This record gives sequence, structure tokens and C-alpha cells, in this order.
Amino acid sequence: MGNLHKGHMALIDKAKSYDSHVMASIFINPLQFNDASDFNNYPKSLDNDIDLLSKHGCDSVFIPDSSILDNIKEIKAPDKALHLCGMNRPGHFDGVLTIVNKLFEITKPTRSFFGKKDFQQLRLIKDFIKEKNLSIEIISVDTVRELNGLALSSRNNRLSDSDREKAAMLYKTLSTIKEKSDDLSYEMIQMYKDELTQQGFTVDYLSVCNPSTLKDLKDFHKKPILVAIAASISGIRLIDNILID
Repeated sequence: MGNLHKGHMALIDKAKSYDSHVMASIFINPLQFNDASDFNNYPKSLDNDIDLLSKHGCDSVFIPDSSILDNIKEIKAPDKALHLCGMNRPGHFDGVLTIVNKLFEITKPTRSFFGKKDFQQLRLIKDFIKEKNLSIEIISVDTVRELNGLALSSRNNRLSDSDREKAAMLYKTLSTIKEKSDDLSYEMIQMYKDELTQQGFTVDYLSVCNPSTLKDLKDFHKKPILVAIAASISGIRLIDNILID
């Protein structure tokens, strides 16, 4: 959706390694916003985006206007979209899959690259490709982080310096949970949620779940597990995750 950063460029760099024509698409998709003001305030930096893509060797950029939504085929996301970010963002992943399907129809990629930071989105797109038997290889790329561990996001630009430093607590929390994964308990997860709340975060969720179904786990000792978090600081919502296998 534009407002590109080093995380997006990691996708371009990975795509370039396949020695094929690399295309990026930029479209701020209104279908995946639950809040009209969030959509209207979404940062736009098209000239900088194109310049950054060019510097990383992207061969072409597809920048559709709103007419791409005319008579668009609506895709209903499966039930696993109701977990994690879908709990409090109804219809969000319907909008994601709807526009991704349309982009795939137009651009007809051989491969498509997605970041692991948006793990739920990645899982849903992989499942969609398999369900529809599309001949597109979905390639996941590791999360790119700031020096303090904060996952890169377009939303980070809206953080104050102090909030940006504080936001590093999200990844530190995930890393600590990974270190203690053999002794995980519901009480421990609740303790970490309480600590984040005390530091000024509004915690949407801190979930230990099955990375395939995205359902909360009852037995934390069965690996692999995904630990995923969504929390807001000063009204800016951030997500992150860590896979423990």
C-alpha cells in the first residue's frame, strides 16, 4: 500500500534474486480498512516509493486507480481470519484477499513475495492459492527490524522518538517468551500482557497459537507455535510475531 521502507525493499531484493522481471504494485486498498479516518490518513509517498523501487532494481510498478474496484469479485476469508487481527477488524481480510486476487488476475505473477511480519495475511494468502489451485509460488521473507528490534512498519513513522524506543518492548517480549518456551503458561502470558499495559500499551492480543490454524493453543509444549502480538501505543497499532519450532 505504498509508504515503502526497508522491509518492502527486502521483498524486492528477494524477488531480484530469482533473475526474473520484478513488478511491485501500489494501491491503498479501502476494502481492508475498518475505519474511514484511518484510510484517509494513511501516509502517501508515491514519488519516494517509485524512487526507492528504482534504486533496488524493480523493473515496473503497477499503480491502479480506484476503478480497479469496479465490479470486483469479493472474496470471503475463511474462519482462520477471525483469529488474531481478525478478532477486532471484521472484514479486514476479506478486503485483503479480494484485492490480492484482483492483482493476481491482472499481473499474473509466477511468484509473489510477502513479509512474515503480517503472518496471518501470509497464511491466508498461501491457503487461498492452494484452495484455488493457482500456479503462483508464495515466498515469505523474514521481518526486517530496526536496531532496537522494532519490526519495520509504515506506521512507525507516526511514533514519537520516545514511543519508538518503547515500542521495542514488543519484540523483547516475544523474544523472552521464546527463551522461556519450555515453561510457558497462561499465567506467564498474562503477566507479559500486564507489563505492557503498565508501560502504556493497549494490548489487542498476545496469543500463543497454532501457526497453521491460528487457533489459540491449549498445550504450549507442542511445537511449532506462533506467538503473535498486536498492541497500540499513543493510538498507533503495531503487530509482530515470532515462530518457535
